[in-house]
Amino acid sequence: MPVQHNFHRRHAVQVAAPRPVQNVDNTIDAATIPYSSRGRSIVQEDVDHFRIGTIAKLTGLSVERLRAWERRYELVPALRQGKTRYYSQAQLERLKKIKRLIDAGHPISSLVELSDQHLDARLSSRVTPLPGLGTIRTGLIGPNLVALEQRLKQPPRLEIMGRWSNMETFADDGLDAVGEMDVVLAQVPVLSVESVKFIKKKVATAEVVVLYQFATDGQIEQVQSQGIPTLRWPVSWEQIEATCAEVAGQRPQSAEPSPPLFADEELIAIAASDEDPHALPRHLVEMILQLNAFGEFTQDCADQQQLETVGKDRPATAADLCDHVYAEVTHARARLETALQRLVDAERQRVTRH
Repeated sequence: MPVQHNFHRRHAVQVAAPRPVQNVDNTIDAATIPYSSRGRSIVQEDVDHFRIGTIAKLTGLSVERLRAWERRYELVPALRQGKTRYYSQAQLERLKKIKRLIDAGHPISSLVELSDQHLDARLSSRVTPLPGLGTIRTGLIGPNLVALEQRLKQPPRLEIMGRWSNMETFADDGLDAVGEMDVVLAQVPVLSVESVKFIKKKVATAEVVVLYQFATDGQIEQVQSQGIPTLRWPVSWEQIEATCAEVAGQRPQSAEPSPPLFADEELIAIAASDEDPHALPRHLVEMILQLNAFGEFTQDCADQQQLETVGKDRPATAADLCDHVYAEVTHARARLETALQRLVDAERQRVTRH
């Protein structure tokens, strides 16, 4: 029996609406569709409907991503009037759940067919706590990076020794204010070797990781040749913790899944364009896709175990164990994806030089 959920597949359902003005050619005059002062379309008195732009703001999902999901997974809005899409309140709530699960590392392909009950089961499941990262004394430089850390719902598993809004405030602080740190994370608009050298000179014993927004291949190669890891902003906090653990020589033991670095389409494109004589990128892609498939299987197991314990006075030990396995699988995938990213960067630099 097919899964029942709030998204209409294949065909949008024309929900009853107040009668807008109808033109002679039977088309709808969009200007006559009423809106509330909150910017929401009042399509039916007892059901709120939202334009795609409003859905994007309320869920944190971009308009482009919502449209891509509509094409790829047939996640059709409840109502269309001309070229305008209207999502229902139930669809809004479902998209919020999907966004939370994607942020936790679940691929969209593993979520679109799930019922609301199964989505709730995944959201309510918890992984058995594991030991966190050891003490990694960390400094944060950059407004977006500091804001990301401040928005965390759980305390960071890194020991944050200092926060600076930009390179200028970091430069103005004395060495006593900077203190001893193991890792310095610097989020910069434009990647530059000079910034990296300055940080290394000021905190000589610390490892440096640079998170950049814009950079040329030459700038990336120049920084990485200094042994400095680089990440393109934006990144998740889980990626930041994993990178800090790697440069500090620790293995991350996170209770949370690691989010994917590559979409399936990107992995397929990398494998298809592989010109390495040993086919290393293609083999890595195959292993990553295999781990993705196994991860989905472990989550299906966890969902089933979680549903079986609903309303019963017994702990969801089996579901917790499945979630633990899933988290470990995503950590393994993240390490392979890091290796793949380095191969892709090296190939891009080779092509640029030639």
